[in-house]
Amino acid sequence: MKIRIIFILSLLMLAISGCSGNLNAQSTMKQAATSGGGNSGGPLNVTVVGGSAGGLWSVVGEGIGETLKRTYPGTTFTYTPGQDGANVITVMQGQAQFGIVSTPSAKWAYEGKDPYPSKVEKVRAVAFLHAMPYHFTVSQESGINSIEQIVKEKYPLVAAVNTKNSPMEMTNRVVFESYGSSYKDIENNRGKIQYLAISKANDLIKDNKMQASISPLPLPAANLVELNVSKPIKLLPLNENAIKNLEEKVGAKPYTIKAGTYPFVKEDIPTAAVDTILITSADVPDEVVYKTTKAIYDNLKYLYTVHHSFKDMTKESIAKVMGAPLHPGAEKFYKEVGILK
Repeated sequence: MKIRIIFILSLLMLAISGCSGNLNAQSTMKQAATSGGGNSGGPLNVTVVGGSAGGLWSVVGEGIGETLKRTYPGTTFTYTPGQDGANVITVMQGQAQFGIVSTPSAKWAYEGKDPYPSKVEKVRAVAFLHAMPYHFTVSQESGINSIEQIVKEKYPLVAAVNTKNSPMEMTNRVVFESYGSSYKDIENNRGKIQYLAISKANDLIKDNKMQASISPLPLPAANLVELNVSKPIKLLPLNENAIKNLEEKVGAKPYTIKAGTYPFVKEDIPTAAVDTILITSADVPDEVVYKTTKAIYDNLKYLYTVHHSFKDMTKESIAKVMGAPLHPGAEKFYKEVGILK
């Protein structure tokens, strides 16, 4: 709740200032100083804001930092804990050169849609980092075999949908709308929507107090592997309409969770993936972004050893980043290596 309040206050400050993503002169000069004195091979001074300490995004952020240190000896790197949607504001205010966010955060910020009070014009994309496929997880005992069944039979579903008003939770609303339903409909059917982090839903599902946990998650999600040991679960597929709506409204991509990805997935599950991406500000110097992009690209093999979630990031997919325009520095690098024309 405290983090959520901080996020709201940051957004209000952004709206009041009318900056829409503009950095003040002091922040701009601070960023310019990270360019290594104009030496294309010189060290950098970079800060990346990501997720909570010890979480996946902190692992991802530290991995990026190591690629910079390996590529540019003498580089100073700082990882700062943050929160998905709020990281956009942190970067726009010049408190970090780069931020780890989900595609919806970048998309909604750039378009000026809720929860952002105004268009954040200077948010820029740098690289695709990893996919977070949408997981509509239900217990085997629930007898639920499809989302259509939940809606048609007016099933009294009790589900964890992630932290309220987070980009991941708001994605769930799009899915229910795609099936002609809503949180309100679920609760009218004697169900209950619980705004819990998905990792905290396991005990409730084990104790038969909840049937489902719903959210985009990194693949494979360790908490689901653990849950299935004591409480058999299944994943529900998304229909074409839901996948299309997630593409249009969230910036997601069609995705297939392959059979065998989890012990409980016996056949391919069509779904959509919300990407985790690296963003920056238009005011960050091109050279800084170019060198950072190059460091990540040149060290993909190393990143694969950092965490299995990096497996979706290849020399082809790294530039397939949605949500906001590419930063010119990243675009220049991708064109040089032939990914973009």
